[in-house]
Amino acid sequence: MNWLRTSLCVSLTACFILALSACGGGGSSSPPQSGTQLAGNWQFTMVNPLGSSFTGGLQGGFLQQNNGSLTGQVVFSLTTTGSTLACNSGTATITGTVSGQTVSFTAGVGTLASDGTPTTQTITLSGGTLSSDNSSIQNGTYTLTAGYANLNGQILPCGTAQDTGTWSAISVPPMTGGFQGFFHSTEGGNGLKDQDFPLNGTFLQGENVGASSATITGTLVFKDPVTGLNDYPCLTTASINGQISGNSVVLQIFVSSGSDVGQIGGIQTFAPVTFDNTQGGYVLHNVGPGANGNGYAVVNTKACPGGSLTTPGDAGNLCLAFNNSTACTQPITLSPVSYTFFPQLLGSVPTTQTFTLTNSDPSGNPVNGLSLKFADNDSDLFYQSGGADFNGLPNFTVVPTGAANDCTTLAPLGSSFDLPGPPNNSCTITVSFSPQESCPWLPAVGNTGDSSGIYWLPPAKCPIPFNPNVAPGSPLVSAGLTVNSPSSADEDKSFYLPVSGTGLSLLVPSTPELDFSAEDVGESSQPQTLTFTNQSPNPVQILPPANTPCSYSVTPTLLPRPPEPGVVGGLQIVSTGGPNNAIISPNPLPPPYSTQYFCDADPLAPAGSGLPNFQISSDTCSGQTLGPQSSPTQSCSLQITFAPQPATWKVVPPNPANGIGLDYFLELNTLWCDPNSNPTPGPTNPCEIDSGRYPVELKTNPPGPLRVSPAAGLNFGTWLKGTTSTPLAITLSSDDADATTASFTSRVIQGTDYLESDTCAATLSPGQSCTLTFTFNPSISGFDASTFTLSYNTASSSGNQYALRLTIYLRGIGE
Repeated sequence: MNWLRTSLCVSLTACFILALSACGGGGSSSPPQSGTQLAGNWQFTMVNPLGSSFTGGLQGGFLQQNNGSLTGQVVFSLTTTGSTLACNSGTATITGTVSGQTVSFTAGVGTLASDGTPTTQTITLSGGTLSSDNSSIQNGTYTLTAGYANLNGQILPCGTAQDTGTWSAISVPPMTGGFQGFFHSTEGGNGLKDQDFPLNGTFLQGENVGASSATITGTLVFKDPVTGLNDYPCLTTASINGQISGNSVVLQIFVSSGSDVGQIGGIQTFAPVTFDNTQGGYVLHNVGPGANGNGYAVVNTKACPGGSLTTPGDAGNLCLAFNNSTACTQPITLSPVSYTFFPQLLGSVPTTQTFTLTNSDPSGNPVNGLSLKFADNDSDLFYQSGGADFNGLPNFTVVPTGAANDCTTLAPLGSSFDLPGPPNNSCTITVSFSPQESCPWLPAVGNTGDSSGIYWLPPAKCPIPFNPNVAPGSPLVSAGLTVNSPSSADEDKSFYLPVSGTGLSLLVPSTPELDFSAEDVGESSQPQTLTFTNQSPNPVQILPPANTPCSYSVTPTLLPRPPEPGVVGGLQIVSTGGPNNAIISPNPLPPPYSTQYFCDADPLAPAGSGLPNFQISSDTCSGQTLGPQSSPTQSCSLQITFAPQPATWKVVPPNPANGIGLDYFLELNTLWCDPNSNPTPGPTNPCEIDSGRYPVELKTNPPGPLRVSPAAGLNFGTWLKGTTSTPLAITLSSDDADATTASFTSRVIQGTDYLESDTCAATLSPGQSCTLTFTFNPSISGFDASTFTLSYNTASSSGNQYALRLTIYLRGIGE
C-alpha cells in the first residue's frame, strides 16, 4: 500500500505531520524492519588527523535498508590539503551492513591514478556503533585507497592509503511539518535593516528513494502572530521548492505567478543552509553571515526596494523552528513593528503613537542589557545640523509619559536596562509627530551631488513622505527606534522600528512644475498661470517682495524667525544654476542650504538693471493674507512668462545631451504664526516660515526653432490604474523668426504608461504646425511621470555630436 500512502501524502495537508515511516524522508520502499532502523537521511562526518593529504569526505544522503543490508547515495567532496579547490566531488553510491549495533559502509568513486589515468578510489567506513535510539553512529574508523587529481596541470594526491581517521553520522529527521520563526533583515540600502519579521508555514519532504537528496516543497507566510497582519513589504506568502541532503538544505522562493523571487541560501552562490538538532528542537537556520556571505535568506522582488533579477532587494538571517519548538523565538518583540502617522499640517497639534516592547523570551528569564536609541534621520536631510532647517526642532521625538510602564522610566534613552520576566512583561515608548517641513528649501536636482537624499527629488514629489521603505533616489527613513538586545537569537543584536509620516504645507500650488518651450532673446512665451491655495484652518500671510534687488544671504546659523529686514523674502525666482551650476558661486555653497537665496536676473547686466528670465505678472499673492479653508480669499494666483535675457545662454549654456535649458525653482515664502500667541511678529512669536515653502520647478527647452502651445508640460491628474485618460494635445510649430526647417530624427517616450500620436510630417518648416496627442494609462499607484523627447536636426546643426531636442514633460497620478 506504499503507493497509496505516497499519493495521499502528495495531496493531503495532514501529511505534514506524518511520522518518519510515512512519506517523509525516513521512509523506505521495503517493508518496515524490526530492531535497528537506518533507512532515512544521514549526515556523515569524517575527522582527518593532522598530516592527512585531504579534507572532507562523505557528507549527506539517503539510505535504504533491507534486513541487514544498506544501500543509498551520498554527496562527497575531497579537497587536497592546502588548496581551496575540491579535487574530487559528486555523488557516491554506497553499500553497507548493520549487524546488531555495528554499522559499516563502502563507497567507490572515480578518481585518477598517480600517472593521471582514470581509476577507482574506495572509501571504507568500518565499525561504527549505532546508538540505542537509532539516531547516531559513533566511533567508526575509515580507510581509503589512493586517489589523485589534475589541479591546474599538476597531479596532486586526493587521499592516500596512509590516510586513516574516524567517522560518525547523525540521523536527520524528515523536514516535514509546521514551523515558526523569524527573518531578521541585514540589508543596508533598502530601509529594512535590523527589522525583524515573524513568519511561519509548512514544509513537506518527498519520499526516500535512496538518492543523495530528497525534494522539499512548502509555503512561507509572513504574518505577525499578535496582529495577524503581514508587516514585510516584499512578500506576503511564497511557495518553496528545493532539496535536502544530510542536514544541508537548498531552497528557492516563488510567488503565486511562478516567478523565482529569491532563495534561502547564499547571496553570491546558491549555498545551503543547515537543518540541525538544537537544544530547542530541530531548526532550519542561518543566524549569522557565514563564510563569503553564504547562508542568508535572499529576496529579489520589485516590492523590495532596490530588488532586481540580479541584485537582492533584501537579505538577512533566517531561523525556522519545527513542530512547536520555541528555538527560533527572539527575546523581545516590538508592536507594532512599524507605524505611519496620518499626514498632518505643519504647525498642527502633535499626534502620538505608543509602541510596546515585550519580553518574549520563552524561558521566562529577564532580558538583560537592553538599550533604546531614537533618531530623527530626515531632519539631517533637511538641515544637516539636525532638526528642522528653521527652528532646529525634530519631526519626531520620544515623549516620556512618566507612567510606571514607560520604558524611559526604566532608563533614559541610550542607557542599559533589564526587562523582567515572566514572559509578556512589557514597557511602552511614546513617539510624537510634529512635522516641521514638507519639502527641502532648494530641491536642486543634481546640484548637491546627493543622489540618495531628498535634494535629488523634484518638487513634483512634494510633500515628501518620510517613508521607511524607500527606493534609491528617495529620502531615507525619517525616524526610527532601535532596541539593542545582547541576547538576540541571531548575530544581529539590533531591532529597528521605523516611524514615518508626511508633513503638509499650508499652501499648495496648482502644479508642481511649469514647463516652457524654447524662446529666442527678444521673444517671450505665453504666460502660464500658477495658483496657491491655503488648505489650513488658519490665515496665512504671504510676505511682500524683497526691497533689495537680486541679493542673497549665506550664514552658518539658522534663519531668524521671523525674517529680519534685508533678508530676501516673498515671491522671487530661485535659481539652481541650471545644468552646469554656472550661476552658483562658490560651488557648492556651504550649509545650511535653507539660507541660500538667488535672484534670477541677467548676470552681465549693470547692477540693479538686469531683468529676470522668468517674469511675474498679474500677481495677487505678494503681501497678501490668504483666508482659511473655504474662505473666499483662500487662493491667490500669478502668471509667469519666460523671456530669456541676452546673457542667459552665456552663463547657463544649454545641455544638448538631455535637452534641458533652464531649470529654476520658484519659492513662495510665507509666514505662519500661532493665533493663540502674540499676533505681532517678533523674537518671541512662534512663527514658521516653512508653512508655505512649497517649491515650483520652472523648466525650459534649450534654444531652437520649435515652439509648443500652450506649454511644454501636461498634467493628467489622477486616474485609476489600468484605465486610459482623456487625450491631451499640444500644438507644435516652427518659429517664423528662425527661418529654419526642423527634420525629425526620432520620437522617444519614456516608459509604457504614456502613449503619443501626432500629425507631424518628417519636417516642419517655419510657420507650419502639427499636433501631438498624449494619453495616460497608469500601471502604478502614486506619482507617475514621463518625458517625450523629439530629436531633430537643422541645416546648422547637422553633423553636431548631439541632435537638437524638444522635451515634453508628462505627469499624472495612478490610483
